[in-house]
Amino acid sequence: MKFLDNKCGLGKCDIVSVAGSGKGIADSNEIFRNYLIRQIKLSHDLHESRNVILIHHSDCGVYNNTYQFNSTEEEKQKQIEDMKKSEAVIKENFPDMIVEKVWAQLLDHNGEKIEFTIIE
Repeated sequence: MKFLDNKCGLGKCDIVSVAGSGKGIADSNEIFRNYLIRQIKLSHDLHESRNVILIHHSDCGVYNNTYQFNSTEEEKQKQIEDMKKSEAVIKENFPDMIVEKVWAQLLDHNGEKIEFTIIE
């Protein structure tokens, strides 16, 4: 949360956090996609939000239970690919939205030490 607070101020944003949501959008999972697009629409229309920050993290249970990665880099690249697909879906629905993609590399098993990287 410290990252988001520094990035946009938690009091100034709507937070939607759903495990596996980026994968759900990228995989065209209709339930995930409809739910998340609706949440973005509410924020967009009611609060005039114009930014979406997609955050994916290393050692993700959803990805690790779906795929057999040979390395942490392979997992990261798959998630980045899915973030880009999710960005395209969001931009298709909200052309005026800015979508930022962030990779969160967990540096410990407790998730207390995290390195954030902006993905272009």
